[in-house]
Amino acid sequence: MEIRRHVELIATAYADELSIRSLADITQITADQNVRVIGGQMASLLLTAFPVPGIEARRTRDADAAITTELAGSGVIHQRLLEHGYTASSGNSYTRPVPDLAVAGGPVPELTVDLLVPSLDGRFQPQQHGGRAFDAAPGLAPALAADPITIDAAARMLDGGTLEFTVRVPTVEIALVIKALAYGSRLQARDVEDIYRLLEIVDRYPPDAIGGWSLNTPSMRGSRRDAAVHLHALARHSRRSSTLAVPTARLATLIAALVTRLG
Repeated sequence: MEIRRHVELIATAYADELSIRSLADITQITADQNVRVIGGQMASLLLTAFPVPGIEARRTRDADAAITTELAGSGVIHQRLLEHGYTASSGNSYTRPVPDLAVAGGPVPELTVDLLVPSLDGRFQPQQHGGRAFDAAPGLAPALAADPITIDAAARMLDGGTLEFTVRVPTVEIALVIKALAYGSRLQARDVEDIYRLLEIVDRYPPDAIGGWSLNTPSMRGSRRDAAVHLHALARHSRRSSTLAVPTARLATLIAALVTRLG
């Protein structure tokens, strides 16, 4: 069953406009390919599509896209990005200058797009495809194999114009798996913030509305099982932390209620 939502975005600062433009570019460039937007944009879009009172989306600038290893090896997206004015600043990271947003006397701002591929062994590490280096991440294979949540976005830009585009993101459960695995690898606060927001969505909406939910079952395997282990480790850590920018007691309660504790 297709899940499709409409969201309205508003750029209130140059950082917002850069973020939206990057997102619009990568979704338009990959519209005919099996691609998912991931990272901070993924979590922010899901929270905008499934709003929770009192919870605001986290702003992020880069647009991260998950692509298959076959697509990475083909060089198709690489060539399209070059044709759209992007420069490959590293194997899988691309930038495009936008002089029209430059402030007098300041540097020329850039749009940023990163391409990632599924990890072959469940670890974060570089891979070579088509002669280019890509960052590989666990959890992306299920995201690319499952039906996405499709989000039709209308963004009001700083000049008053509207930019419309369609984004395909993983389901809320798969998004949470991706973020939990990222947290387990790098232990960064921004992943905790996104995990908390995704859990609030799960707590508020029925499973059918968000693409299903199976992290509360005892028979999890693969990336879901690994994610559940990381989430319960986060719950234990959060109870002792005073530096996280989320309500730690609420975070621990959500994990306990929504995710099966294994072992």
